[in-house]
Amino acid sequence: MKTVKSAMVYDAFFCEGCRHYDHRGYFQELFSQKHLPHFKVTQINCSVSQRNVLRGLHVAPFAKLVCCVKGAIFDVVADMRKDSKTYLKYDGIILNEHNEKAIYIPPGCGHGFLALEDSVVVYAQDGTYNPDLESIVNYADPKLAIKWPFVILSEKDANASYVKS
Repeated sequence: MKTVKSAMVYDAFFCEGCRHYDHRGYFQELFSQKHLPHFKVTQINCSVSQRNVLRGLHVAPFAKLVCCVKGAIFDVVADMRKDSKTYLKYDGIILNEHNEKAIYIPPGCGHGFLALEDSVVVYAQDGTYNPDLESIVNYADPKLAIKWPFVILSEKDANASYVKS
């Protein structure tokens, strides 16, 4: 697994795996403690979304490692840490079933993705989901100015509040 730091969000980075192909298909290591020693997985999630669905921006006090195993998504990390040198900056990447990429979302950063196709997303996190610890930021917050294509939202995400100064 190779990692490349995000140009826009401090402590976020993109990962690139290595697939091993043969006549049966391929094998890919999605995570290894040796490559991310500080990331201690406590929960693994699977999210299935139809094309044009947007999920997020959800802010959690734990890190996430996100990959797309079917379809394609535009995945975003937004820095919501007020004490960070990249506060309110974002970075995004297309993750899909073909490109062997993943994104690491640091604790306290917002995470969201737009399904560009019907998609299956798998992500590991180093904390257990607790709705009392999560917050949500409106996907269209002008302070972030994320360029999203057409989206389908849940009521929760559509009614999320904007960043407070």
